[in-house]
Amino acid sequence: MDDNFGYEESPRNGDGIIRAATSGQIRSWDMPRELKALEKVQNDWGNEYPGIYLLLDQKSRKVYIGEAKDLYSRLSTHFRTPDEKIKNFDRVIILNDGRSARHSLFNDAVIRKSLEAYLNRLFKINKWTVVSQAEEQEHNPTQKSKISSLTEELNSLLRKKNLIAKLIEAKGQEEILEDELRRLLKKSKHEINKWSAKEAVIDGEKTYIRPGSDKRPRGWQITFRDRFKAALKSGKGFLLVPRNGVLLIPLQEIQKVIEDPASYNQNTIDIYIDFKEDEVTLSYTTNSIKVTQFKLEK
Repeated sequence: MDDNFGYEESPRNGDGIIRAATSGQIRSWDMPRELKALEKVQNDWGNEYPGIYLLLDQKSRKVYIGEAKDLYSRLSTHFRTPDEKIKNFDRVIILNDGRSARHSLFNDAVIRKSLEAYLNRLFKINKWTVVSQAEEQEHNPTQKSKISSLTEELNSLLRKKNLIAKLIEAKGQEEILEDELRRLLKKSKHEINKWSAKEAVIDGEKTYIRPGSDKRPRGWQITFRDRFKAALKSGKGFLLVPRNGVLLIPLQEIQKVIEDPASYNQNTIDIYIDFKEDEVTLSYTTNSIKVTQFKLEK
């Protein structure tokens, strides 16, 4: 993941505040849950400042993501009477472009709410428990361009702060998260008997849930090892790939590309799934098959 933005961060000061900035437009204030620290940040601003904020409960890995036209006023409320879902938050990160309301890009509520929704999705795929809600927004072309630029900078800054590792994939290739994945399965008339992060029982069959690793242009790499490889050898069960309409592929179908039985003696077997515009292919070494018919949503 290449970064197109530089990053500068000041040492933590006596009030526990770390000020940081990308080489673009994003500015951040990272501080403890102390009103004294919030007052110091307000002194930096001097005026009403709009933006995004993160309330982090680091021990439980929970995050509340919000937006406000007046950050100081909103955060003062959170500090004094926190939402029950995030009552133990111990760290606050404020994000904006360092401009007061009259000149800030964050003065546009659509931009703020769009970034709020984006960060909700971003933190979820990075295995944070997101306890806030957000609504997707409609954008005009100007807003869309600004949001795209700002999300790139937010990705860069949050990675530098070690809060995220994974980024949201391009449209159609992004990983589908658990709630939506379960909804799609039920919509497609599949019965979910058991569910966990990597394994499930669907329609009475053991199912392995693997989003794959990005090895494009070859495709998304899925590695079979141990019990997963043994299941593939037996041909019993399914592979569930939560991307691009969702694939539910019988393991018996995947066996078709593994022509040499000796392959099962290897420690691992790597297959690749390539989502093209009109079809989906699954390959192993030089063999490939079409698996488009196993998409839940065409």
